Amino acid sequence: MKKNKLKNILIILIGIVIVCVFIFFIIPTRETFVNIPVGSNPKQVAKMLKSEKLILNEDIFLTLVWLTKTEKKFKPGMYKLDNRMFDAGILSNIIKGNTYKIKVTIPEGFNSAEIAQLLEKKGICNGEKFLEITRKEKMEGYLFPETYYLNPNSSAEEVARILNNQYKKIFDADFLKRVKELKMSEEKIIILASIIEKEAKKNKERPLISSVFHNRIKKGWNLESCATVIYALGKHKDFLTYKDIKIKSPYNTYIHSGFPPGPICNPGLASIKAALYPAVTKDMFFVADGSGTHKFSKYVEEHNKKKKEKVRG
Repeated sequence: MKKNKLKNILIILIGIVIVCVFIFFIIPTRETFVNIPVGSNPKQVAKMLKSEKLILNEDIFLTLVWLTKTEKKFKPGMYKLDNRMFDAGILSNIIKGNTYKIKVTIPEGFNSAEIAQLLEKKGICNGEKFLEITRKEKMEGYLFPETYYLNPNSSAEEVARILNNQYKKIFDADFLKRVKELKMSEEKIIILASIIEKEAKKNKERPLISSVFHNRIKKGWNLESCATVIYALGKHKDFLTYKDIKIKSPYNTYIHSGFPPGPICNPGLASIKAALYPAVTKDMFFVADGSGTHKFSKYVEEHNKKKKEKVRG
């Protein structure tokens, strides 16, 4: 038994010497991504590493695994490995779970299509598949905008679940309690938050804009949100025409009362809080003043006057 151990140690030492010489004098540097599936055993991993030319000999790698007693410590995931790393370095990465992650920030107000495009551009998942899943599962509005560290070449299902799970963490028991106090549904709050997200430019105005919408809801008025019309048009416009606000769409809150069928984007935390906790005002109107802020009014005459002032300005 001792002879076998000494033989194995000798094999490793000789292997290390050969690898060092080969690495530093012959092999050019090459980074490779290796995805280790859940449940992979050391033999499968060694074969994978050999096929990617990251190790020279499977037996040497497996002997190192045996000596370090790490057979059951392999962690699945995507690894960014260098062919100039020693076997010990590769093994250390795998047992520590030093998986490669891509940093991606989902901006507040992105819709599912924009998120899908960003994820594909970053090499995280297939954008078309992501969009297909989020539309099928009706996740628009429930994909929380935040900075994530995600595995490259992930499944679209997994990424959608991660973003949706983060939303579920954010919309906690306190928020659900507030929904009941408002005598609304979670869906309506998120629809409203998505509209606020698109209408507001500054955080301090989100509760004020929310107040206008809440006041309109209480009085049974149409929301008359330009953001919902832009969503219905399917393209951004700085200024809406009379023809635009007559577009036939369930998302056009100028011609349809109540809430649109669903969220128009994925709102951030500030907009969700604004939807849940509107400012206490009697305002029924607001208009952008051209400087990134809005002017608020209680009466339509005052509102029309402010709109004219904006045009003259």
